[in-house]
Amino acid sequence: MRKIGLYFLIAVLGIYVVAVIVSAVLMAQMKQITYTSNAWGKIIMEAKIDFTESRATRIYNDIYGELREQKENPISDAKKTQIKAICSFSLFPIWRKNYNNPRIMDGDQYSIVRRYENSESVIYGSNAYPLTYRFVYKAIYNAIE
Repeated sequence: MRKIGLYFLIAVLGIYVVAVIVSAVLMAQMKQITYTSNAWGKIIMEAKIDFTESRATRIYNDIYGELREQKENPISDAKKTQIKAICSFSLFPIWRKNYNNPRIMDGDQYSIVRRYENSESVIYGSNAYPLTYRFVYKAIYNAIE
């Protein structure tokens, strides 16, 4: 019985290592991440990190969709590497495409768009989050502070 548990642990660790390697390759190819938070059908906050131009932008709107604040910062190569590493080790590329909690009617709706050279990937959520969501959110948000 102990051997089965050991084999299972080795298999799980092996799958995790492969997922991290695949994530790291995809992150190296990423050109842009955009995080959008919605309420009542309006974009309340949008944060965009453009790795090609080394720039981070955050836009806050009021509940009517009117611009309230816009902030732009240059980001260093070290910061870009840090953001990509956090996204990679959180297994960001293998998150499901949709997270939804139908029991909550009014809450946080968000989307995260990853743009690559020839493609893009969209993750959407409504009051439900992947396990490592907070790590990625904080990495994106802190790039602009």
